[in-house]
Amino acid sequence: MFQPMCKENNNEFLFGLLVAAIAFLVYANSLGNGFTLDDDSVILNNPVLKGNFLSLFSSIDTTGETQLLPFYRPFTYLTFMIEWHLHGFNPFFVRLANVLLHSANTFLVYRLARSLNKENIYVALLAGILFAVHPQQSEGVDFNAGGRNTMLACLFAISAYLLHSKSILQEKKTGAFAGALLFLAGVFSKETALMILPFVFALEYQSLRSNRSGIRLQTVIRLTPYFAAITLYLFMRWLTLSKLGIQTSIIPGVGTKLLENMYITTDLGTRLLDDLYIIPRYFLTAIWPLHLSSRYVMPEDLNLLALPLVGGWFCILASIGWICTRGRSTASLFGLAWLVFFWLPVSGIVFVPGAPLADRFFYIPEIGLWLIISDQICRYFPVDRPVLRTIGVAAAGIVILALAALTIKRNQEWRSNYSLYKSLIEHYPENVHAHVGLGKVFYGKDKEHDTALAEQEFEKVITMDPNFPMIYTYLGNIKLNKGDLAGALYCYSKAIEVYPYDNEARLNRGITLEKLGRPKEAITDYLFFLTSPGSSEQLPGGREHAEKRLRELSQ
Repeated sequence: MFQPMCKENNNEFLFGLLVAAIAFLVYANSLGNGFTLDDDSVILNNPVLKGNFLSLFSSIDTTGETQLLPFYRPFTYLTFMIEWHLHGFNPFFVRLANVLLHSANTFLVYRLARSLNKENIYVALLAGILFAVHPQQSEGVDFNAGGRNTMLACLFAISAYLLHSKSILQEKKTGAFAGALLFLAGVFSKETALMILPFVFALEYQSLRSNRSGIRLQTVIRLTPYFAAITLYLFMRWLTLSKLGIQTSIIPGVGTKLLENMYITTDLGTRLLDDLYIIPRYFLTAIWPLHLSSRYVMPEDLNLLALPLVGGWFCILASIGWICTRGRSTASLFGLAWLVFFWLPVSGIVFVPGAPLADRFFYIPEIGLWLIISDQICRYFPVDRPVLRTIGVAAAGIVILALAALTIKRNQEWRSNYSLYKSLIEHYPENVHAHVGLGKVFYGKDKEHDTALAEQEFEKVITMDPNFPMIYTYLGNIKLNKGDLAGALYCYSKAIEVYPYDNEARLNRGITLEKLGRPKEAITDYLFFLTSPGSSEQLPGGREHAEKRLRELSQ
């Protein structure tokens, strides 16, 4: 009996490696990609990553004193710091780390599904492969700065759950202690990992109800390190964020008036109302992933989408009803719980600065969806019915190949900011963020540099959203460099009208006024710039220039 069991375990391990290899192959063409979006500020030019290792645990997830965010993710930053010391942020190796992380997560999803359904290995294989190849996961893998934290949280959360489950089966405490350490690493990577706790506690439910001698004590011993881990995390998070004035409570995500003043915060009711659109949108993208976006735009009036939203919610509620009744099974119910619990951190219940809707937010919750779909498909294409099984395998193979092809294509769109924004505009020509991004690419120093094209994109943005932050500042810079002083003055004045604390516009308007022979007005802008918070961090060298010009103009 010992040998067949070993053989079966070895085969299952090889199947796990197979789904991990599929994930790697699908993302292999992304290894040549460069840095995009926030990678520049979060990774390449972040001074925190080139400092002391211990300082990461007393720093917030941000890139400057003026960008205060209620995120405490030192382990994520630790991985970037290690990469800085190993290869100096060579893009190939940064990409390799992300692809390997996704491959490891794919292996763990397979193992998780296998633990939920030991009778049918096809459930685990299908769940793992869907997670591996679906293009909705591509933002989590291809976006270095934005996806690393999510993938690390996923890795540690699933590992903690599987280890704790094994410790219960073997009636050993070492697995639980190791699981608690992995859980701590998970929450130090991203707050989302907190949601694995209900699943760990659910594993102990039967033990807590047991009357057997010593069983409850063993349960308490296994759970104690988790309580210690969460206490340590909450204390360190509170200590770090409170000293910066951006958290007064120990509860994660609860901020202060300082954060409310820095960010446009919507009320809880509005955020939850947005979920009427966001949740069906995620499921639609999962079912029909042809128009992915790195920046989704929330519709201004949900009434215009009333009919499709009602239809979408009917399908969602009907599916939940099916899973809880006729389609009821351990794997499907677990998948539903996973989908709900891991969705909660990005549901809007707690406000956090950032986009309300992003594919990378669904990276972990979507595991629950693949568990449900795989379990339900395998129930209706059973192994003991050869004809149905053949049809099911063929259909699944076609879908998987199509999804893999879409993901490979999506990887190419993440090659650079230029390719990313060009693709975004092709799919969403009215996306104002895409035009701003493409304009900044043209305005930058990369090979796509073209000031005339940058000016065209920025002017398009003004026609779409005249109050878009910084857009007049970018246009003013272009006009100033061209020598169009009147145009530059107009743009900087409009920028300050939109946002009076636009330090770059203040400084450059002072320079423009000087060139126009209006020194007294220039002095006013220089003084305002020097007394504004964060001017040194935002514009290196700006303070020295303003102080020098102020001294000379005041003589």
